[in-house]
Parts: sequence; C-alpha cells; structure tokens
Amino acid sequence: MTLWIVMTGMLLAVLLVLLIPLLRRQVQAPSRVAYDIVVYRDQLAEVDRDVERGLLSSEQAEAARTEILRRMLAAEDAEIEAPQTEYRLAGGRKLRLGAALVILVGLPVGAFGLYGVLGSPWLPGQPFASRQADPDLKMTKLADNLAADLRAKPEADGFVTLAETYFALRRYEEAADAFRQAIGLGSIDAQILASLGESITLQNNGDVVADARQAFQQALTLDHGDPRARFYLGLSKAQTGKFAEAVSIWRDLEKDSPGDAPWLAMLKEHIASYAKQGGFDPATIKPVPPAPEGTKTAEGPNPHADASVPGQVGAADAVLAQSPEERTKTIKSMVEGLAARLAQNPDDADGWQRLARSYKAMGDLDQARSAAERAVKLKPKAVEPKLTLAEIQLAAAKSNRLPADFVETMRAVIALDPANDEAMYYVGAAEAQEGHPDKARKIWSRLLEVLPQDSPHRPELVKQLAGLPKS
Repeated sequence: MTLWIVMTGMLLAVLLVLLIPLLRRQVQAPSRVAYDIVVYRDQLAEVDRDVERGLLSSEQAEAARTEILRRMLAAEDAEIEAPQTEYRLAGGRKLRLGAALVILVGLPVGAFGLYGVLGSPWLPGQPFASRQADPDLKMTKLADNLAADLRAKPEADGFVTLAETYFALRRYEEAADAFRQAIGLGSIDAQILASLGESITLQNNGDVVADARQAFQQALTLDHGDPRARFYLGLSKAQTGKFAEAVSIWRDLEKDSPGDAPWLAMLKEHIASYAKQGGFDPATIKPVPPAPEGTKTAEGPNPHADASVPGQVGAADAVLAQSPEERTKTIKSMVEGLAARLAQNPDDADGWQRLARSYKAMGDLDQARSAAERAVKLKPKAVEPKLTLAEIQLAAAKSNRLPADFVETMRAVIALDPANDEAMYYVGAAEAQEGHPDKARKIWSRLLEVLPQDSPHRPELVKQLAGLPKS
C-alpha cells in the first residue's frame, strides 16, 4: 500500500510540473530594444567610471558617449512597435486545454500500463514474518545471539564460529576481533591465523597491512604450505610495487597447487597481470616461497576489542608477537590444552575436528587421524568431518597413488552428498587408477553436469576425460 501512495504522489508532482505552464496566463517577453537600452546605459555608466579613473580623456569619453547614443537611437528606430499582449499558443486556448487533457489522462495511463508490463504489480507485500526467512537476517540474529552468549561465557570454539559467521556476513572488522578472541583463549592453528589475516585485509579494502602480514607469516610457521597465507603475502609484495617478488611467490604456490585447486585460475590471472605491469615474462621468474619477516611486537591493545572479555585480545597479541620457536611451544601447549578439554568433554565433535587440523598443522598425522576419526564417529552423517579425515589420509600417503582409506572416505562422502564435486573427482581418479576407465568416465561425466559452466576446473576435467582409454 505504501508503494502505491508514493507512486501516486510522484505522479501528481510530475503532472503539476507539466500542466501549470500550460494553464497559467503567459505574456510576451520584453522587446529586444528594452534589453539593448539597458546594455547601452551600462556602457554610458562605464565610460563615466573610466573618466574618473583616468583611463579616458574628455575627448575620448565624449566620442564614446556619442557612439553609444547613436546606437541607442538606431535600436529604437529599428524596433517595430508591438503592444504587450497575452501570449497564446497557436490554435488558442482550446489547443492548450487539449494538450493539458492529454497529459492529465495519458501520462497516468501510460505510466501504470508500463509498470503493469515491466513491473510486478501482482507480487504480494512481504510481511515481517516472511522477511524473517532471509538468510542474512537469520545469520545476523545468530551472530548477535552467539555474541551475547560468549560475553557471558567466553569459549574458544564459540568465537571461531562467531568469526566465521561475521566473515560470511562481510563484517570483517568484527570477524577479525572474534578470531583474536579465539586465539587469546587458546584456539590457534594455521587456518585461524590465515582467516585472521584475510579478515584484516578485507577490513582494509584489500590492503595487506602489517597486522595481516604478521598473521599470514605466523600461519606459515604452522603450515608451510597454507595457500591463503602464501597468496596474500605475494599480494603484499605486489601492493608495494615489488612485482617480481610477488610473481615469484605466486609461481611457487602455483607449482605446489593441485590441478583442481579452486584458486588456481585466479592465481594465474594475478601472475599474468602483475608480470605485465612489471614488464617481464613470468616464466623468467624463479618460484621462491615467501621469506620470513622479522618478529614484530604488539602495538598496544586492539581499539575494537570487546571490553567485556578482558585480557583475551592482549593474549592473542602476545602469541602473535612471539618468535617462531616460542610460538611453536605456545601452540603446542594450546593444542595440548584443547586435547585436555576434549578429554573432559569427549562429545564435542567440532572440537575434535579442530584438534585434528591442529595436529595436522604440527605434522603429527597419527594424532590428527585419531582426532578426525573421533569427529566422524560423533557426526556420522556430516560431510565436513569426513573431508577433514580424507585430507589427513591423503597427507599421509606414501606414494603418488591415492590411498585406499582416503578413497573409502571419499566414497562415504558421496553417499551422503552425491553432488560433492571434490569427492566425485577423487573417486573418479581412483577408478581410473585401478584401471576402470568406464567407471571413471561415468563419475566424471556426472561431475561435469554438476560443475558450473564458468568453473575453472571444467577444461582440465574435460582433458582428463578425453585422456581415458577406450574400453
């Protein structure tokens, strides 16, 4: 209803603007000579001022006045006398009234007719109860409720969940704060540090500032291969004009990335773009991992920290400011603390999954596998714990062949989520590895139907499909 009131008001305003000039009495504009006389009088006054300033002599001034007066007389003689009459449109008052009537009727009919064709007049109003189903609104309410709970009872995993929710809502400053809170409470691994760095970067409109670089460097301390940290550290070099160093870091990441890595297409675009800006061929740049930077001390408390949870952000800053050796010891104690908490609360599936990732980052794959299996057991119908377990199983592979336990886990993922593209790819690769090209072709063909048309993985998948032997 409000929309129609607004539209009607706008229509009335437009009608008034168009009709008032047609309906009011209009008079002819003053004659040309009247304007000319005003100009000539100004010129005479200007001559007098020039005489007073000493710019003209008496003789020159007299000659100028004579010429101006001559022009005034000529203009008056040339002007055809015409009385000031009411101005009327050709055809008189009837034509003006007819034009007004056409506008008055035709404009509303045309406007509402056009809206009926191009708009959605049949769409019902969306009441507040319906708007409650909006995903962003639900996530915002979830974040607000979780933040209130954490103020009353701070908990590391809760802050990680809150940070990830804020990140999904593009509230990057609050996400960074929540990640710091989680680190201060002892939840720290390469993914959390990389997420903190990414949140700070996006909070600063894509600028990889010092705090973000520090977080990415520390992520690499825990996981030398973390792709996000390596990419953003390369971007940091590019933003300071060090294009060759940026391309060197990105080429190293490209070298280590699997062929189906989701970031590969974007990475190649950055390499080509910044190599062009630097005026060099990227193939001439040697791939080199990002060099560690000097340890930085904390620069005081975070101004955006939640004052209701004292000490946590300071603890996070202290951890982030440690040397790599000290940080490794601190992280190890944090992981042990998480393991101890899980021993007291063994039903925390998300905690076991986080512990599995922490052990993997530390290189302890046996402990990582054990923790991931606990998470899978607690959530047998969830996909994420199985993917974490599969990642650990693949990292423990002793050869280039896909491990049997990894393939089995990926098959379990497909059983729960038949459209999971990662699982479909690897199960297809396993079938090809075992000499079953027809089965691999069937799975990968179904994967092609699932992948978006603009997916960067499609060309490589098509190539692999074409390379399968004929049965």
